[in-house]
Amino acid sequence: MITAYLPQGSLLQKVDLTPGDALPEGAVWLDLMEPTPAEEKAVEGLLGLDMPTREEMQEIEISSRLYREGDVSYMTASVLFHSETPLPQTTPITFIRSHRALVTLRYADPQAFRSFVSRAQRTPSLCASPDATLCGLLDAIIDRAADVLEMTGRDLDETSRTVFGHRRDGQTAEQSDTDLEATVRRLGRIEDLNSRIRDSLVTLNRLVAFLSLNLAEQRGTKESRQWLKTLSRDVQSLSEQSAFMAHKGNFLLDATLGLINIQQTKIIKIFSVAATVFLPPTLIASIYGMNFHSMPELDWTFGYPMAILMMIMSAVLPYWWFKRKGWL
Repeated sequence: MITAYLPQGSLLQKVDLTPGDALPEGAVWLDLMEPTPAEEKAVEGLLGLDMPTREEMQEIEISSRLYREGDVSYMTASVLFHSETPLPQTTPITFIRSHRALVTLRYADPQAFRSFVSRAQRTPSLCASPDATLCGLLDAIIDRAADVLEMTGRDLDETSRTVFGHRRDGQTAEQSDTDLEATVRRLGRIEDLNSRIRDSLVTLNRLVAFLSLNLAEQRGTKESRQWLKTLSRDVQSLSEQSAFMAHKGNFLLDATLGLINIQQTKIIKIFSVAATVFLPPTLIASIYGMNFHSMPELDWTFGYPMAILMMIMSAVLPYWWFKRKGWL
């Protein structure tokens, strides 16, 4: 699908194009959403450029993602989408900057694009030129990454309270262990989302630096260059925040695994104490269970009560000793 956007006074007009249609007068942005080969060839003919294939968009080499052919700049960044679902993903989106119009090539619909279009329809000046549209789109993508980072930070804070908080009233040890297991899975999901944010920010940082260099060489507008400086600082601060959250997530994961180990150690300690307590009575019972004739206690009237008393005392004394040492 090809969608053209052109500002007209106080409105931003949206026009759906089909292969064979002419480029609308004043169009500053052509958005290709899951285009067919015919639609790609149509845009190539309208603007005189070469559209990258989907496989080329997914390559990770910087030279394949950021390059220039003549006056046309090709820039590909990984953009986060489905961030509020259990399976967040990143998708490569290509921005093609030319003097006639900005072209975006994508195979997903991130929320940042919808948010920018909604804002631009209220403020058409955001799409006053191809460069302004590109900066506005990058700003919306970075804003969305910041929102997701804030949400991730709140999840980490809540997880921290779960890990280091006291056991709730009426909560059993089994329920506490289940909470810790759920916490490990939750931390895994948070780190997966945070790693995807970091991946997106790295590609955006490279894209902004590449675009800033192009604007400086091609004498771009002062407003666009200043905007890109602000975006570069935003990306840098978000990258630092993402790194801090990754460190905090690793700390919480280590703490959670440590608590699980403590719970397991407590269980092993109970079994060890039980074995120690019942070992002496078992030894006494084993001795008097031997079938030897030369055992004087067998003919003694108080032999049986004495053996029972010895077994009880041999169990009580270790238990008392463990209690006194604070091992129980």
